[in-house]
Amino acid sequence: MNLLGRLFRVKGKAGGRPALFALPLLFLTAACAGPTLRPETRTGTGAIVQEMPSLRVSVEAEAWNGRPRNLPDYVLPFLITLTNSGTAPVAITRADFVLLDDANRQYLPLAPSEVVTLLGGRSSGVGVSPSVGVSGSTGGSTSVGVGLGILLGGYGADTRDVTPQALPEGPVLPGAEVKGFLYFLRPVPGYKSLRVVVAPQGLPEKPRLDFEFRRTGS
Repeated sequence: MNLLGRLFRVKGKAGGRPALFALPLLFLTAACAGPTLRPETRTGTGAIVQEMPSLRVSVEAEAWNGRPRNLPDYVLPFLITLTNSGTAPVAITRADFVLLDDANRQYLPLAPSEVVTLLGGRSSGVGVSPSVGVSGSTGGSTSVGVGLGILLGGYGADTRDVTPQALPEGPVLPGAEVKGFLYFLRPVPGYKSLRVVVAPQGLPEKPRLDFEFRRTGS
């Protein structure tokens, strides 16, 4: 949205040059309260933590605080923390995760680039837009004013945090910890609960962990 307002010409004394001012438009944005996800744990807050051979896994909903702030309106971000407690590297890819709703509909993780494309993203949320105003006088002279307007939002969301905050793929070395977000399309309306299923193919035992979250709110 270009917030550069109309250019107004202010007349001065006779013989003076008109001055041009850019007056920004004022606007308000309202946030709508939507459903939230709470972990199926005794406290009902924070992350769910479970362990499998060689790997400690933490999954947390409602943890996004990057840009764009309204990312959860379009996709579901889950914060994943993986700690290798074994003696060999564990290979991790997005294919090791899946989201299931209470009707067993399956949702696969989105690549960060797909999320950026979905939001029509760009690297910066603030830009500067030049503006030129021209005014004339009865004496035949012409004055030209140049101003700068602030551009907020522009043609796409500020998605600069989507890729760097995504869960990295690759080996998790012994004793190491990796952390990042997995992004899923928002489920079909009407679901009551969701399960993040973790089944690393890089472990020979092919273990599986389920992390259940219940929907609250409207």
